[in-house]
Amino acid sequence: MDSQSAELELGSLGSAIFEASVDSMVVIDEVGVIRALNRAATKTFGYLADELLGGNVSLLMPPGEARAHDGYMHDYRQSGQRRIIGIGREVTGRRKDGTQFPLHLSIAELNIGPRRMFVGICHDISERRRMIDDISHLASHDSLTGCLNRHQLLVCLQRMLAEPASGEWRAVVFIDLDGFKQVNDRQGHRIGDRLLGLVAERLQRQLRPEDLLARVGGDEFVALVGLPADNDATQVAQAVCRRLLDSFAKGFWVEGLSLNVNASIGVSLHTGEGGMAEQLIHDADLAMYQAKSEGGGCVRFFQPEMRQHTERKVLMLERLQRALAQGRFELHYQLQFALDDLHISGLEALLRWQDEELGRLAPDEFIPVAIEYGLMPAIDLWVLRRACMDNRLLIDSECLDVPMAVNIGSQLFQQPDFAERVRDILSEVGLPGQRLELEVTETGAVQDAQVVTENIRLLKRLGVSIAMDDFGTGFSSLLRLRRLAFDRLKIDRSFVRALPSASDQAIVQAALAIAASLELEVIAEGVETAEQLDYLRRCGCAYGQGFWFARPMPLQVLRRHLVLSA
Repeated sequence: MDSQSAELELGSLGSAIFEASVDSMVVIDEVGVIRALNRAATKTFGYLADELLGGNVSLLMPPGEARAHDGYMHDYRQSGQRRIIGIGREVTGRRKDGTQFPLHLSIAELNIGPRRMFVGICHDISERRRMIDDISHLASHDSLTGCLNRHQLLVCLQRMLAEPASGEWRAVVFIDLDGFKQVNDRQGHRIGDRLLGLVAERLQRQLRPEDLLARVGGDEFVALVGLPADNDATQVAQAVCRRLLDSFAKGFWVEGLSLNVNASIGVSLHTGEGGMAEQLIHDADLAMYQAKSEGGGCVRFFQPEMRQHTERKVLMLERLQRALAQGRFELHYQLQFALDDLHISGLEALLRWQDEELGRLAPDEFIPVAIEYGLMPAIDLWVLRRACMDNRLLIDSECLDVPMAVNIGSQLFQQPDFAERVRDILSEVGLPGQRLELEVTETGAVQDAQVVTENIRLLKRLGVSIAMDDFGTGFSSLLRLRRLAFDRLKIDRSFVRALPSASDQAIVQAALAIAASLELEVIAEGVETAEQLDYLRRCGCAYGQGFWFARPMPLQVLRRHLVLSA
């Protein structure tokens, strides 16, 4: 306050403190009339001092609190009960322009001469409230898309389960993008992040305001959708999911790039009869994986047998990790032959696994799990080292001295230091590079052609030969084959199996023609009959392997076989 206009004399020291305070200070008498206020108060509430002095303090309160204030002051004068005196609390203030804002207020009582006064000390906490709200939002929302995060999704879902709305079911809709990894790999994470933001906006537009959308993983979203509690619930959920899928039909534009992704959707339904949030999300996740395993771009509803399949997969993963740590895999070896005189020209290492709990599993059962959970590079390295050791043993025992073929998955072959690892294993085992052949599938070879090309170049300097496995099943072209500099092509067994049928003859002849034009050797897999052998010979295929020659054998059985057939 200005000393000249003050109705209340506080003394020189008190007046100086009063005016210097950054907090708003308002002094009222026992009936609520404002007798003094400092400059901070005029700034906070937007009034001039003369506009407030002599007026009731309720001018600074929202209407509801203003109406109750006189009654409170009357009660206090009658009872003397200090319900708010000396206690800091949060209240709402009102400025001259009518806007309301949060205040922290504490009130003290004092006597000035014969008069009883009250001083309110307050400060605007709008910024602190905004910071708290921002922190709360960050704690409950995904910063990239603005959707709920996984934790808040669980909180909301569990609350819905505990307090179900009358006559309403819930669908937990798990949405996983198809093709998003390729966008990240090719365009970079900045473009991928922008795409996720656009996907979230598009998904949100297909939902009602009361439905919830959360981002629960890199490219995974979960929607909580209300449904009618009747026989139409599944149809309604199906219609919602169809809208979500249809929203991906139109491409996304990000920084001048046209990007296309699709989605696989899994759904679990809550019918209002108990349930746990985590389990419902997990069930929807299982259904989503079923949709993805069928090629993606579709919707699947959870079925109990999906859980049984997943439990087996989890057990298989645990047993795979243990087998890898303890080296409990086996290698069987299949001989390869020159078709002209049937002399042994090489052998291929084939991975086998028999587990104490799961029994003997075929490679096509456990290898997809190993690939999905990132175990395949470590398994491939184990196979490579063991195969090189066994080949060294065969050579030293004078049983057999031919190249050993080892299949290497794309996850390992595409690592920049792969050639160095091969060099270290050869050096450790003492196996010449000329006695090792590495097989890579054509699909794996073209996924990161630059790294693969460099690895092939370094491996060939070590003397290691490179074969393209399963030729004809991927995306090969003459240009790719020439650039990747393979030494040999392996015709996939699927094309050999039906020989000499006319349809497969054309494929085999085309593969042989391509190999001849590039001066590559050819080996046919899966030779099982004399007719197949005879046809391949006539076509000029130089090498073959399959049950007609010999079945895959463990090392000790192979050694006995070689001794007996010598």
